Amino acid sequence: MKKLALSLLVFGVFLGLSGCGSNANEGGRISSNSVEESTTDSSGKEDKNMEAMEEDLKENGVKISYHKKNLTFIREKGIDYDYFQLMIKFDSKSNEIYEMTLRLKGNIDGKEKDTLFYNESSGRIVESTAWNTDINAIAKTLESLNYSDKEILEFAPWYYEKNM
Repeated sequence: MKKLALSLLVFGVFLGLSGCGSNANEGGRISSNSVEESTTDSSGKEDKNMEAMEEDLKENGVKISYHKKNLTFIREKGIDYDYFQLMIKFDSKSNEIYEMTLRLKGNIDGKEKDTLFYNESSGRIVESTAWNTDINAIAKTLESLNYSDKEILEFAPWYYEKNM
């Protein structure tokens, strides 16, 4: 009786160990199926976050339009905020951001101010070296939207690719 119980125990342990080994990946590698699922999950989360950002921008009075490789954010003057037009231009060959312009209107006279120019560098909005620029103006505009330059620079290519 003891031999039968011991042999059943050994047989059960053997089957348990062999079952565990069949599910493990060689050398701790991640299977291609799990990578695909992870990529799908992260892209789905990114889409949801970007769609939520798009809705939030619209609720803050920002109109987003896409025309000829230019993505434009426009907000008209209102009680809670001032007019701005932020245009993000994409290169026609590489589909990457190559220039941004910001146009503001004066609070008193309502006339448009000079266009300000910006570039993208390492995922940040930076002053243009060749054109009229003011980093404080873009910072104030983005602050009024409650978004950082990094968030806008993540949103712009997503929206651009979605609406090409």
